[in-house]
Parts: sequence; structure tokens; C-alpha cells
Amino acid sequence: VADLCSSDLAGYTSLIISDHKMDRGHIAIPALLALSAIHHHLVDRGLRSSTGLVVETGSAREVHHFALVGGYGAEAVHPYLALETLIDLARGGQLGDVDYKKACKNFVKAIGKGLRKVMSKMGISTYMSYTGAQIFEAVGLSRSLIERYFTGTTSNVEGIGLFEVAEESIRIHQAAFSGDPVLDGTLDAGGEYAFRVRGEEHMWTPDAIA
Repeated sequence: VADLCSSDLAGYTSLIISDHKMDRGHIAIPALLALSAIHHHLVDRGLRSSTGLVVETGSAREVHHFALVGGYGAEAVHPYLALETLIDLARGGQLGDVDYKKACKNFVKAIGKGLRKVMSKMGISTYMSYTGAQIFEAVGLSRSLIERYFTGTTSNVEGIGLFEVAEESIRIHQAAFSGDPVLDGTLDAGGEYAFRVRGEEHMWTPDAIA
């Protein structure tokens, strides 16, 4: 972040924050964390209003993901992994008669509608007004992490710090390159919203109900 104001970047008005070069030997910094750190650094230096921030990330999949990066300073988002997944599904015939161009168009349209709904609930009418507005409340992040990387964000319930964020990033990265034959070539089941085998743990599981 300290190098962003060096003379080497003089004349550039847009910065692209990307995790596209992530591979087995390189772990990606969480896109929201990197974005917010750069956003606030530019604000502190008085350069934010003359700089555009574009986020290229594989972690943006749902409306909430786009709403977060937009709320913390991203003027544009390129969800390359979501689009590549849709293209792969369409070419494999898993989307029926929908071709990859239509699938990507539908995805972009759905995200756009979702973002407009989020903004309208906050009384915000344009994306430029929403960009960097930080209208969220953080839950489960330590005060020190909030003050340093998400300055100004409301947070009444503390939680994990930077070390735990790094630990989780490493764990997810290792799982992605584990070479597990069951998961090879497939998407992570997730399980954030409902119980899934190999997914996130929940209080209500088939065993608990039984």
C-alpha cells in the first residue's frame, strides 16, 4: 500500500486490484480487505477523489459480495471466476438452451438488480453515491482490524483479527489445491445457508435432528 503514492504511478488515474494471478504457490489477500486498505490509504493522502479503483476477483459471486466491495470503494468489479464458471456450465450443456453469452448477461443483470435493491433500501439513488459509503455494520471483527483497515465502520460485536483472517485464507487456499479426487474439477459445496456435506458446520445437522 505504501508504494501506491510513489513516482512510478504518477499519471495513472485507475488502479486494478486483482487476485487473478493466484496459484498453488501464491495465496490471495481477501479482496475486500485489500480494497478497503487501499481506499483508506488514498483518502488519507488526499488522492482518492482523483483515483478509480477496479476490483478483479474470484471471490465475488453474490449480490452481497458486490455490495460490499462497492460500499468500500470499488467503482467497478470484474468477477472473473463467476463468469468463467457460467461459460463452462453453458458449454457443458448444464444450463439447457441458454448459451454462455446469455448466461453471463443474465448474471450481470441479476447482480445489477440486486445492487439497486440494496441501494434503494438505503435511500441511495446512484452507484457513485454508494461507492465508498460504508453503510455496513461489521459483526465478528476485532476493533483493531476495523480501525486499521475498515476505518469508520460501525462495529458493536468484536471478533477475529488479522491473524485469523490470514489463517482462514490459508485454509481455503490449501483446500482449493488439496488434490482431493472427490472435489477435483468441481465447485465447493459451500454450505453457508444450509447443511452440505464437507460444507460449513451448522447447529442443525441430519445427526442433530435424528
